[in-house]
Amino acid sequence: MVKGLTVKRPVLVKVKVTEDFKKNMAQEIQDAIKKLDSELQQLEFQAKRMIAELEKKNPTGITAAKQHCDNEKQKRIKAKYNLTEQLKNISKVAIGSEVIQGSIESVTDIRVGDDWNDIMGMEIVVCDNKIIDIRRKKNRSHE
Repeated sequence: MVKGLTVKRPVLVKVKVTEDFKKNMAQEIQDAIKKLDSELQQLEFQAKRMIAELEKKNPTGITAAKQHCDNEKQKRIKAKYNLTEQLKNISKVAIGSEVIQGSIESVTDIRVGDDWNDIMGMEIVVCDNKIIDIRRKKNRSHE
């Protein structure tokens, strides 16, 4: 019988909210919105050029081309809306609270008898780009 095994597990990464964090997040979101605005302008330009080209060579393809361009524009408009909502919400986040930044993987050894929740429930807390805590997530079912 195998007594142990090395496995990968997800580790939740949280950030402790500071004024600097809020400023940096707001700037990143504003930069992403500007990038989407630029992409929308580029799409508009490309669509006009493509339609002008199709009018000369293949007028039957105009409807499909317009649909494709409209779909691409809608994706970016939706992304811009979501980013704008995030920007509004940043000001509401309390200093000192923890927000989820993402997750990473770590490697760990497991053995027969280990508590699965302890193995899978790890998280890292970062504040101002420094790791301030490595802990087991609280198991909500046992609280």
